[in-house]
Amino acid sequence: MSVQAEPTDLESWLALARRVEAAGFSGLVMGDHPGSGAAPWPALGAAAAVTRTLRLGTRVAQAGVREPMHVAADAASLSMLAPGRVVLGIGAGHTPREWQDLGQDRPAARDRAGRLAEFVEVVARLLRGETVSRDGRYLSLRDSRLEGFPADAGRVAITVGGGHPEILRSGARHADVISLSGLGATLADGHHHEARWSAADLHRQLDLIRAEAQRARTSPVIEALVQRVTITADRAAAAGEISRLVPGPSAQDVAQSPFTLLGTHEQIAHQLRRQAATLGITSYVVREPAVPDLERVLALLRE
Repeated sequence: MSVQAEPTDLESWLALARRVEAAGFSGLVMGDHPGSGAAPWPALGAAAAVTRTLRLGTRVAQAGVREPMHVAADAASLSMLAPGRVVLGIGAGHTPREWQDLGQDRPAARDRAGRLAEFVEVVARLLRGETVSRDGRYLSLRDSRLEGFPADAGRVAITVGGGHPEILRSGARHADVISLSGLGATLADGHHHEARWSAADLHRQLDLIRAEAQRARTSPVIEALVQRVTITADRAAAAGEISRLVPGPSAQDVAQSPFTLLGTHEQIAHQLRRQAATLGITSYVVREPAVPDLERVLALLRE
């Protein structure tokens, strides 16, 4: 289980890194929204200096406005400071402003997914030490390669985040982890999304991933980005309340979704074990406010 957070100052950021490592969380990850909030790589480098086992990475780097060589070089640079601990999460991007700031219009969903699919393949090859030339629909590279890094600096795990079928297929072929968010189309505000928490939506995605992984002879880890953590003695009432606040999912969807963790600490520990057994979801990302409650859940899982 990883924690997604964002620094506001050095002292509290380093304290958080130490805390989540000591509590048994597996990783500390940051989003990537150019121009809105802190950039991930400097902050992750600082966290590397005060931790020894914690995995560090992005969730997710914005492939829509970044270039693969730059992202691969940033990840390899962090890997020099934290060998074997870097997780490069890559996503297609969705916030219109991030394109507008570059004088561009946000591409359609299928084009964002298509660029991400090419992006993931190229970055994976660069991190393996390959020289890459490509004249694709979305990316062009000419004899691109990483230079000046130790031979093992490219030991970077790749996570692909998203829900579009092309993104999931690409992740199944090239990524170590596929991270599902339970989010659908971007809403009119440009930031929030439709909630897709139904069992049918989830199983459609899982079936697609597994079919493509079987064809590619890969075995990516399946991860869920948790959208809500609610500690309560009345799980059913909490599910009903969330379903009233979040358009789309029913109370049953909420109660059964891996994107919501509901109940007592003991019930949440049971939920995580059940989802590993029935869904094959074995990795989770939670946001910083949930850390105190998930510390207790992690302690129960270790018993």
